[in-house]
Amino acid sequence: MVTKRGRPARLSMERILAVAIPKHPDQLTMQAVAAELDVAPSALYRWVRDREQLLDLVAAEHSRRLRADTLPTPADWRDWLVEYAYRMREGLREIPGFAVRLLNGPHRHTGPPEVQAAVVEAFRLGGVPEDRAEQYWHVYSSAIIGWVAAEQNEHYQPSPAPDFDVLVDVLLRGTEPLGCDADQQGRSGTAGIQTGHRPKRGGEQ
Repeated sequence: MVTKRGRPARLSMERILAVAIPKHPDQLTMQAVAAELDVAPSALYRWVRDREQLLDLVAAEHSRRLRADTLPTPADWRDWLVEYAYRMREGLREIPGFAVRLLNGPHRHTGPPEVQAAVVEAFRLGGVPEDRAEQYWHVYSSAIIGWVAAEQNEHYQPSPAPDFDVLVDVLLRGTEPLGCDADQQGRSGTAGIQTGHRPKRGGEQ
């Protein structure tokens, strides 16, 4: 296989995704990726069936990057949910336009199954009944995706500027820490979020 300029081409799925992932979904086409890789579109089609499969591959790779490094425990489930909310937000921000695609397009990937299971378990540890914990996951993930989609919408400029800490605070108000009653939670359960002191993430001082 050679490039359009006659040089040997060494295509791989890693190279294809490296070019495809940073592109806005609206500009992600087989022709655009092939041009940046300096290969004929026919060469790319040997690896990827069509644009829809390319979008699926990007969504799957993006979901893989959103995996959590740790699992929640009874001692840290709340901090875990806060930290993962910020991780999910940052991951979605890496690909402009992808959050909108997740909400509106056919590629509604909000994370791999193990991430969903971990978030569900964190809410369960926080006192959410098991039969409702999965619904909390849907609200949690959809709210974060929607927040990023709004951030990336140049026509959405509310005043005052939205505070992501407030969103996380709202998302966790339906939980009750183990060993605490609802009144205690109202006084202290979300204090760290309300004052903007979210748990530090890796690399922060």
